[in-house]
Amino acid sequence: MSLLIVGVIAIVIAFTFSSLSSKRTASFPPRVPSVLPWFGTALSYISSPDDFIARCRKQYGNVFRMLLGGREVVVLSSASAISSIYAADHNTLGTHEVHKTLYREVSGNTGNSHEIYRVVTHLIFPMVDQRLSRRAMGDLTSPIAQALYVKLKPYTRMKNVRLPLMKFLTEPLCYATNLVMFGSRYPENTYEDLRTLDATMPERFYKVPFWSWPSVRARKRMLSQIGDYLCTKDISEEDGWLGSAFKHLFRDNNIALDEASGHLLTFQWGMHTNTFGIALWLFLFLLRHPDALLAVRNEIDKTVKEDFGDLESFMASVNPQILDKPCFSLLTSAVLETMRLTAIFVALRVAESDVQLKDRGETVTIRKGEYVLGNVQAVHFDESAYPDNRKFVFDRFAHVEHREGRLPTDGHPWFSFAAGKHLCKGRYLAIYELKLVAILYLYLFDLSPVTNGSSSWWPPRTTRRNLGIPRAEEVFVDVRPRYDI
Repeated sequence: MSLLIVGVIAIVIAFTFSSLSSKRTASFPPRVPSVLPWFGTALSYISSPDDFIARCRKQYGNVFRMLLGGREVVVLSSASAISSIYAADHNTLGTHEVHKTLYREVSGNTGNSHEIYRVVTHLIFPMVDQRLSRRAMGDLTSPIAQALYVKLKPYTRMKNVRLPLMKFLTEPLCYATNLVMFGSRYPENTYEDLRTLDATMPERFYKVPFWSWPSVRARKRMLSQIGDYLCTKDISEEDGWLGSAFKHLFRDNNIALDEASGHLLTFQWGMHTNTFGIALWLFLFLLRHPDALLAVRNEIDKTVKEDFGDLESFMASVNPQILDKPCFSLLTSAVLETMRLTAIFVALRVAESDVQLKDRGETVTIRKGEYVLGNVQAVHFDESAYPDNRKFVFDRFAHVEHREGRLPTDGHPWFSFAAGKHLCKGRYLAIYELKLVAILYLYLFDLSPVTNGSSSWWPPRTTRRNLGIPRAEEVFVDVRPRYDI
């Protein structure tokens, strides 16, 4: 009798564990296992975020859950799910923690998270949305092009010079954009300090130990210079199109100087960092694919010479309508293809209440207090949407019917400028900056990547941790002018 009872108990226990196991297997979304309480998968994630997410997706599918430093994070990897994230308003999927973290890590100020969120979303974003609209850019593209050319002209008088590609592309762009947007009063010498601070941002954001002293000093210098810029008694044309608006905004709303300086530095970092990275990758891809470089350059040469006569006339006339014309379709496509290949994640958002997101016909429930992370790279590398998804197909978007004011990515799952209610506020500035850089540099110069000893320059090594796009290590180029100017 006792043996029978023991047998029955054993069967019940076995059935119970089998039932629990099957339920656990069928649970949705599946959880990435971890052995560390609170930390969860954080150590694996921060060592190489994009690689870790890619491995998890391969093992657990398009939707999975993980514990990340005390946060329950649901990762979504389909176009429909990421569209659902962008369709949700701030009261459903909040971004206040992201704004607070970026403000704190860039500026060094702690600040009240609700006040930071209020200033960013209710004051700065609406102003920037208006000041950097496509219509407003009509008055800004020509001045940016001409200021950029001023910095490039000395190189046109040199027979041959070897330069780091990133600095050659982005230091003149930083100067030109700052001059037009923030005026002649804005300090000119912030580029090196901004790059020094930016180099540490992945470590700051992911809370990884690093040698911080050089970046702390760089940040301190920039905050001091920005503080002096904001303290002028008057506000005039010398403060630029955007700088004057920032000054009015901070003064009208009684924002303390240290907080205002922190917000402006954070904005400066956000305005430049991804544009710098995309400009670098655009030229790296073009240099790697000579056929693409030749086709884009021929398009630029033809348009500048036939439609405007010379570069000076082009720079005097250029505006968004010209830059978006079909005569620059290959250039536009190459820029957008670069952005497709380099975008990684949607920023973390926290659920302010229970919310349901759509994922390929299924519903994913996000509980209040949980976080969502959109895996944009998975969508951009979807073979069904983008054949040869890992290749730089420079004319991928070149054969789409032209529609005024619309990107030729319409109809494709393309999220490099976000989507829905959360479109990037600086998207027009970024796209026209990138086009102007490509036009001026490819028209003026021949660039040849330098091979370091026996090692090839391609593929360039990238850092393990990134924010937004992969960060490539330095590539040098030999620069030769194409014309005597």
